[in-house]
Amino acid sequence: MKKYIGMDIGGTSIKYGIFDEKGQILYCNVEKANIDDYKVPLLDQVKKVAKLIDVYAKENHHYIEGVGVSATGQVDKATGTIIGTCGNIPGWIGANLKKTLEAIFDKSVTVENDANCAAIAEHWIGRGRGYDNLIVYTIGTGIGAGIILNGQIYSGHLGIAGEIGHMIIDMHGKSCTCGNRGCFEQYGSTTALLKQANHMQMISKEVGSGLEFFERVNYHEEPLEKLLKQFVDFHATGITNLVHVLNPEAILIGGGVSSQDRALIEPIRKQTMQKLMPAFAKKLVIQSVQLDNNAGMIGAVKNYINIS
Repeated sequence: MKKYIGMDIGGTSIKYGIFDEKGQILYCNVEKANIDDYKVPLLDQVKKVAKLIDVYAKENHHYIEGVGVSATGQVDKATGTIIGTCGNIPGWIGANLKKTLEAIFDKSVTVENDANCAAIAEHWIGRGRGYDNLIVYTIGTGIGAGIILNGQIYSGHLGIAGEIGHMIIDMHGKSCTCGNRGCFEQYGSTTALLKQANHMQMISKEVGSGLEFFERVNYHEEPLEKLLKQFVDFHATGITNLVHVLNPEAILIGGGVSSQDRALIEPIRKQTMQKLMPAFAKKLVIQSVQLDNNAGMIGAVKNYINIS
């Protein structure tokens, strides 16, 4: 049985583990990514985690074939370097993950964007199995997409396709961390949802998380119910646009809110079907992802297997 290390580097946490060639988890763990608002550089945390999993693998007699990495940001896959980011992670642009991690593991390393890894994982062993044209659509701190076209991940000219959160929907709208105004994620991300909720004067108290937002919607807090309807409409419109451009077989919705099937996924599905031109709606599947938190690591491993 061949074994691989998978790492999923996000702005909040670094997940890591050991997997077999079928994507089954043999061991996994998680460490914080953001230490004191990045006073400890993210790349230093990545090195620390890499050394932890390297020691664990050797002490437990796991022979590792190679290492697959899922990373937040725009990735130059040829060099394994972060070449862009729309967030606020100091020093992350320019981090050469491939070179850094190959020096620690003494194994070959592949690096891919996190949304792409989620799509690769779902297409491999998740709900995306059997679909050759698939979009994994993530709603979280931002909005992203991993796009499978004709059975292959679509990366674009420079390998950085899928930044759907930065489609401009209002050219005179809210300022975005990318430098533009009116980007989709300033209206449709969970971050934006919580900001909007906490600016409302009619709510009973501040909303601390996406989970709390949906809990209070379930208790029929009317101002939040109205805000949710707007949120659903944003995503139904965004997905409609993607379907009209790419004509996928399936849209799988991921991120921290993807467990909200009755309150979110089903209303998005219903509204999207109403907005689509009839031919595009034919046989289209819209549902939540299956693999969720482990998708980045699993997709990173599959990406390594595909390339090696």
